[in-house]
Amino acid sequence: MKNVNLEIKEKSTPIGILSFLSRFLQDQGFDPWLLFQQFNIRQEDLDHKLTPISFQTHGEIYEAAKQLTGCDHLGLLVGQDACLTNIGPLRFLVLNAATLRDAMQSLFHYSNLWYKGIHFILTEEQGYAGIRIAIEGNIPSKEQFQTGYLVAMVSIMEMILGQSWRPTLVRISYPKPASAHLYEAFFRCPVWFGQSQCELLFPQVQLDQQRIGHDNQLDHFLRGHLSALHTTHKDFDLDVQVCQVIEALLPQGICTMDRVAEHFSVHRFTLYRYLNKYKTTFESLLDEVRKKNSIRLLTNKNLLIVDVANQLGYEDQANFTRAFKRWYQITPGRWRRGLA
Repeated sequence: MKNVNLEIKEKSTPIGILSFLSRFLQDQGFDPWLLFQQFNIRQEDLDHKLTPISFQTHGEIYEAAKQLTGCDHLGLLVGQDACLTNIGPLRFLVLNAATLRDAMQSLFHYSNLWYKGIHFILTEEQGYAGIRIAIEGNIPSKEQFQTGYLVAMVSIMEMILGQSWRPTLVRISYPKPASAHLYEAFFRCPVWFGQSQCELLFPQVQLDQQRIGHDNQLDHFLRGHLSALHTTHKDFDLDVQVCQVIEALLPQGICTMDRVAEHFSVHRFTLYRYLNKYKTTFESLLDEVRKKNSIRLLTNKNLLIVDVANQLGYEDQANFTRAFKRWYQITPGRWRRGLA
């Protein structure tokens, strides 16, 4: 189906990002799990940091946190706690880079493995370099997300160039808030609000300054690993992308059509229409993913059959047994005993 002209793509971030919001809420005297549970997110879910969470859900959580705390600058505060823990091996490639330019190019190129729908853009003009943040679509708390990523980018630049690094100018796309002085206190430079984009500006010459400690062999190894990972993730057809989202959501017990559609920032009816172009449905893909993963999970004899059923998103073992027998004409218990 490579000829199908896709107009929708997955828009998600790693669920591990919520750990920063969790710590902020705890510092403010709130129980973050009372909030997260409203969105079917459990404490153990954050142990799998790279599991995707849709922009829509993420934004709704931030909106709820804003209402709970009364804080109108969550992105500024939460972003300060961010680091490179949610980008897998890319962290090591960035920190091992020979120059800031190499680090930024690697970060922007490979980050879409985990950050889907966010665009990091490097600009150069009149002696200044800029790092621009753009997020696709209209999602709740979009402005706070962009601010949070700008703040996190400052932390990354500090890790690369030293703790004393600060931008020359910061541009923010929304109107000047009452808390504007807090922005200038953090960035330690002029902050212009009401601009056409969210952007950090700094001297262009810093891009190509050589860094001490660069390891060529480590760089080659990490690039090979990430390039292979990137190749297996890019240019997938929509049906394959939907299957990936289903696989990520099933263990959380929240794999509904509405929740999957959120990952693509569309209504469920829109997703149905696009899947129809592939001559498939959400229900068919859900069944396909469950069938494929059932064998893998049953092979692990440390898992009880009821645990396998839960991992596949079934409410009880009986429903899983009926499905497995429909797929393979044998019960899961008898299939597993045949492995002995």
